Amino acid sequence: MGDNQNGTLRLHRRGLFQASAAAAAAASLAACADLDEGPEGTAAGSDELADLLPTYTPYEGGLEPDLPGQPDGTVTPGYLSRPEAPEQVVTEPVMTTGEDITAITPLWNPTPPGLPGNSYFTAVNEILGGTVVFNIADGNNYVDKITTTLAGGDVPDMFQIPGWEIIKLSDFTEAANELFADLSPYLAGDKAAADYPLLASYPTAAWAMGVFGGKLLGIPWERSPYTNALFTRQDLLDGLGLGEHPKDLEELLALAEEVNDPSANRWAFASLDQTVQEAMGVPTLWKVEDGKLVHKFETEAFAAAIEYTRQVFDKGLVHPDYVADRSTNAKEIIGSGQGLFFEDGVGAWHEMYQTYRGVEGFDLQIVDPLAREAGGTPTIWRDDPAGMFTFIKKDLSEERIKECLRVANWCSAPYETLEYDLVSDGVEGVHFTVDAEGVPQRTELGQTEVAPTYMFLSGRANANNKFQYPGMVERLHEWETNAAAFLDPSPFQGLRVEMPSDLSAENEPMTEACHEIYRGQRDVSEWATIVDDWRAKVGDAAREYYTKIAEDNDRL
Repeated sequence: MGDNQNGTLRLHRRGLFQASAAAAAAASLAACADLDEGPEGTAAGSDELADLLPTYTPYEGGLEPDLPGQPDGTVTPGYLSRPEAPEQVVTEPVMTTGEDITAITPLWNPTPPGLPGNSYFTAVNEILGGTVVFNIADGNNYVDKITTTLAGGDVPDMFQIPGWEIIKLSDFTEAANELFADLSPYLAGDKAAADYPLLASYPTAAWAMGVFGGKLLGIPWERSPYTNALFTRQDLLDGLGLGEHPKDLEELLALAEEVNDPSANRWAFASLDQTVQEAMGVPTLWKVEDGKLVHKFETEAFAAAIEYTRQVFDKGLVHPDYVADRSTNAKEIIGSGQGLFFEDGVGAWHEMYQTYRGVEGFDLQIVDPLAREAGGTPTIWRDDPAGMFTFIKKDLSEERIKECLRVANWCSAPYETLEYDLVSDGVEGVHFTVDAEGVPQRTELGQTEVAPTYMFLSGRANANNKFQYPGMVERLHEWETNAAAFLDPSPFQGLRVEMPSDLSAENEPMTEACHEIYRGQRDVSEWATIVDDWRAKVGDAAREYYTKIAEDNDRL
């Protein structure tokens, strides 16, 4: 699951409509018309939102991790084996109304067969006591599905919307309050622990991220604080006799030039952008400099990152599909062996092993954070405590909302439970078997029918447990331990800040402007003017907004 930004779209209350993504991307920043007045954004700490949120009640029981995590979530607990006897933790009836639940969820893998011809769906629905009818959409273009659905106003009973898509929708908060149910009456305080105890086990900071416009609308999926990582086809590097990973940007460029060979249909990079910015020391969003807030666009580090990335493009080290279209599926380039490095979310690691399990010798490895230069330190962007959200339709009856919450509670069962097994791999002996080493192995039927679907109806506690891929648990634990030391000390850490709509609306044009420079459509020297235009249009106003938040919360 990567950061594939396809367009900045505006959603208007009542008369929702979809703006042209192509027009937004192509328009010059200086020539853009003023944006419509949108939500001004909100900011609050978890303590200020306490009356809206569930009281944190940890799940008791289960396995002790083999590799301990950190209480602050910077290192995920690691499990090197499957429990011998997973326990069932939900014994009460789940679906009781006799009505189907409709759901829209994303998928970054091949779409499985639907009902009635999918025994995985049938088995899970039998346990739930009813039928969940999935509308599965392509994750790479999921923003299109979201905007079309929100624009029409006919949302499903349960709707999974990732945070990285929400930031592209400038008036999402207004639309969400119009279309989705307020969950506080069902979950606030001790209510969740009494009726939905697995939901109550989510961290308070994750639940705070589900507040939009002062209402608890989204069931959060807790996530580690890392936005992305750099990965490489280790088997291809080893085959070239160049298996050692680079430590800094100079080494990365030298290695890229050595492995790049278009005549052999091989390029160094399938995608590249954010990795360079982090190596250069670009902050997540804002940094404090001389007592004032400085946006990442305004930093010398960002300008240096643009110049470096343009150099990589100019040298022909990037796959032409990505050069032509930054939303191209870099995973396919890597899986086919046409690229050796790409950047994506950390979760893409195990997804790639599942997708390309049939590629002989396939070995994908994560690269430790790169420094700008030898002896330097990167800035690792700090992600929000929750990254995906499940919303429930607003006009459902109280009993139907409770039923959806029971489904979400069931789907959020943690690792080492029967429910987790069923959601993740299906029925043992049908969709997976457990080999002599205790590793679940998908059967041929499981490979066809089981796909991430029910898991997107909720969240779940973080667990580093992909031990079926040798060395992955240990390596990811090592990578997180290393990266944790470089996490951005954001001045807004611990605050739930909803970005003003006019600022979020500029994410896409600014991102596209960067890529126009990378592609050679604009000169590197234009970046200063682009930033000046951004500052005049929204940047200075955004600084005032964020400065007030920082001052009100003693961050400045």
